[in-house]
Amino acid sequence: KAEKINSLSRLLAQMPRVAWDNAANSLLERTLDDSANRRTSLAETFLICSELLETTRKILSDLQVNQEVIKRNMDTYGPFAATERVLMALGKAGANRQDMHELIRSHSLKAWDAIRSGIENPLIENISSDSTILGYIPKEEILNLMNAQDYVGFAPQRALELAEKIYKEFK
Repeated sequence: KAEKINSLSRLLAQMPRVAWDNAANSLLERTLDDSANRRTSLAETFLICSELLETTRKILSDLQVNQEVIKRNMDTYGPFAATERVLMALGKAGANRQDMHELIRSHSLKAWDAIRSGIENPLIENISSDSTILGYIPKEEILNLMNAQDYVGFAPQRALELAEKIYKEFK
C-alpha cells in the first residue's frame, strides 16, 4: 500500500505540468489541441487524490506498532547509521577522514558478520575501544555519538504529534 502511495504521488506531482503545458501552448481560443489530455488529466488527478487518501486511511487505520521489534531493529542496525556522527567528530578532531572512514568501515563489516552469525551487534564496543579512534575522541563522547536513540532527531516527537492528530480525527 505504501509503495502504491509512492507511485501514485509521483504521478500526481506531474499533473500540474500537463495543465501548465495546456495553458502555455494554447494559441487559439477554440482549438482542441488540449482536449484529449484535459479530459483525462483532470479526472485522473481527482481519482489519484482520492485513491491516495483512501489508501493512506487504510494504512493508518490498520497500523500496528510493535515497540519490541522496533527496539531490536534499532539496537541491531542503529549503530551503523550512527557511525557517520563518529566520522564527522573524528574529522573535527583532526583525524584524516579517509583513514577514519576505512577504519570505521572495517569495524562495520566485522559487526555485520557478527550479526549474520546471530551475535549481537558489537559495533559500538569495537569503535569505542579502538585505540586509534580513542586518540582523537574520548570513549564517553564516542558512546554519546553512537547512541542511535539520539540519532533520530525530532522524529519521535513528530510521530507522537501525528499520532495524536490522527487519533483525534478518527476517534
